[in-house]
Amino acid sequence: MKVLSAAQSRELEEKAVSSGISYLELMENAGAAAVRFLMKKYSIKGTKVVILCGKGNNGGDGFVIARRLAQQEARVAVVLVEGPPKTEIAAKMYEKLSDTFLRIVHYEREESTVSALLYSADLIIDAVYGIGFHGRIAESLDSLFAHVQKAYAPVIAIDIPSGVQCDTGAVLGTCIHAQHTVTFSTMKPAHLLPSSKEYCGNITVSPIGISSEIIESQKNCLYVPNTEYVKGLFHPRKPDSNKGDYGRLLCICGSYGMAGAAVLSIRSALRCGAGLVYAALPESIYPIAAVSAPEAVYLPLKENTVLEDTDTEKLRKTISQASAILLGCGLGTSPFAEELLKLCFSEATAPIILDADGINLLCRNIHVLQETKASVVLTPHPGEMARLTQKSIPEIQADRIHTAQEFAVSHGVTVVLKGCGTIIAAKDGTTFLNTTGNPGMAKGGSGDVLAGMIASLAAQGYAPTDAAAAAVYLHGYAGDLCVKGMSQMAMLPSDLIERLPEAFLAAEIS
Repeated sequence: MKVLSAAQSRELEEKAVSSGISYLELMENAGAAAVRFLMKKYSIKGTKVVILCGKGNNGGDGFVIARRLAQQEARVAVVLVEGPPKTEIAAKMYEKLSDTFLRIVHYEREESTVSALLYSADLIIDAVYGIGFHGRIAESLDSLFAHVQKAYAPVIAIDIPSGVQCDTGAVLGTCIHAQHTVTFSTMKPAHLLPSSKEYCGNITVSPIGISSEIIESQKNCLYVPNTEYVKGLFHPRKPDSNKGDYGRLLCICGSYGMAGAAVLSIRSALRCGAGLVYAALPESIYPIAAVSAPEAVYLPLKENTVLEDTDTEKLRKTISQASAILLGCGLGTSPFAEELLKLCFSEATAPIILDADGINLLCRNIHVLQETKASVVLTPHPGEMARLTQKSIPEIQADRIHTAQEFAVSHGVTVVLKGCGTIIAAKDGTTFLNTTGNPGMAKGGSGDVLAGMIASLAAQGYAPTDAAAAAVYLHGYAGDLCVKGMSQMAMLPSDLIERLPEAFLAAEIS
């Protein structure tokens, strides 16, 4: 599913106009689509409807809705929130209201009347600000928005709730909290981002006459992975295949006291189909790992401050044969671990997936990204992303999409910015926003499971960004399956691995 930013939505409309439809027709179609939604959901005849209209084109949509609802014998009151319309097409739609029996009220002059209308309304339509809104609403509107929230009537937002920023989902001040949002042609980032989706309520995407060909032609969009995406990505295994056909993954993970991180990543990698999984880890945790994941092939390493020559040669050979490398889960940040990082980046040509301590090591060796021949996938949580970018965590969280995109493009890597609504950004700017998963996954070890999944798919030959997007989707899907039988409180990261077979079966890729 494609998700368009504010600028991309405007570009989409420009393309539609170039193909022969006018802006007036698009606005008329948008208002008509919203009315169809309302008539399907509510009884309209005799219903008291208050429509809050801004001075821009979102208000113009509101005027179309007002006229069409009045024609359906609704009792309509239009509130001009910031005075008469300022755009040409909104002004034309406003002029058409003169032929319709409805009430027009100016909020600036009749605030008490507006509040009374809101408290007696059966439906409230929010058409104040659209996708072009930035910043916070004017303080003069705080009391209006407060009245809307206190009113008993359901609130339906047109395109996006007023007060929400389209591209970042930021809500800096008072905001309309809608039960339903009717948006047009495609979803927008704010409909999906954790900071804003709660304000949108249930979302309906309505066509307004822009052809699917024009929508599909939009480039550099935000994508939402789903089962159809996963089905299209994976291919069935050939009957005469063998383990060598499904990749050789090298996991360089674990340290004394952090055997669990290594085990979780190894087990998830095995569960996601890699033909051979090699695990290079300290001798001290080898017995634990070998019992927990007997299917892997182990390369126990001597635990010194530097790599011994015999271990270096053993690793060089395995790196040269690997089809993907995972480094970092529970590895620590010792000089020994740093040497492992440098060895991988200097020797590898297969994709490298860096997680946890691998990312922390990278922060002080960022130059290796420019020197390696390998494709690189980074899986930071917000704290690790803050260290990579030298920004604060609030700055990262305020614009997760742009932060991930900017780092991915500037450093030529794939970034998996973890959290609610994980962002996957490729070096060419292609970006995914994941919608599976739940708060029960917010436990130590979940990231290790995800890292193993990404690495396993990359080892099997899937492009790094596709491997990351599919793994993130299935990881969240498995988490949602866990909730059904275990609860968010009780589920464990190891349970995710046990639910992966169900997740794969649900996507019909077994």
